Amino acid sequence: MVIHRFYCENITAPTVELTDSQPRHLYAVLRLKPNDPAELFDGRGNIASACIVSANSKKAVLKIESMQTTKKLKNNNIIIATSIAKGDRFDWLIAKCTELGIDRIIPVIFERTVKLPKNPKILTRWKKITIESAKQCKAPFLPTIDKPVKLTEALIILTNDHPNSIMLLGCPDENCPALTDLPTAGKNTIAFIGPEGGLTSEEETFLKQKNVKPVKLTNTILRIETAAIAFASALAIQRDRK
Repeated sequence: MVIHRFYCENITAPTVELTDSQPRHLYAVLRLKPNDPAELFDGRGNIASACIVSANSKKAVLKIESMQTTKKLKNNNIIIATSIAKGDRFDWLIAKCTELGIDRIIPVIFERTVKLPKNPKILTRWKKITIESAKQCKAPFLPTIDKPVKLTEALIILTNDHPNSIMLLGCPDENCPALTDLPTAGKNTIAFIGPEGGLTSEEETFLKQKNVKPVKLTNTILRIETAAIAFASALAIQRDRK
């Protein structure tokens, strides 16, 4: 039997009420009914087994039966600091980074960044993407997504929040060390991905001065979202290796 999963920001016994689009998905799409089992997660590592008490398209009440907590690994954060991609490509980037268990995504505005979000509720939209992805892949955590900031501000934020982190930058130069050769497990790692037009010479100098190390991902030039997933995949594999 398939146990469907739903997001609940605050899981507290004995009962919880689902909000936003979750009741409609439960009732109108999945057609679940009272006494059916369900799983709840809060994106912070808490996962509960629950039973539906009542449901309609606007409100769903569930009874908590048991709960378990997954603790987040310390000093093992993976942060993707990436230029914004056009269209739905950035949505795809967020979804796949969520599946890979990335801890934080910070959209960076480089000099040649083409796409800037105009939607004032863009952070809400991006969070909904992380929720849907986490529901499907059974991830216990949601990544933090920052508001878009310029490169200089991003460096200040990240170095303050994650001191002593390894900071990397994708580089097409074949003489750069390969990402897969660098030991990153057990350390906070920040991966910078530049815009499609590349970094300016000033940005390259700035990142170099901040000890951001260039690394090679592949022998080909990657688009923004592809580079982000390549970074995320390689770093997650190293982090999650038993």
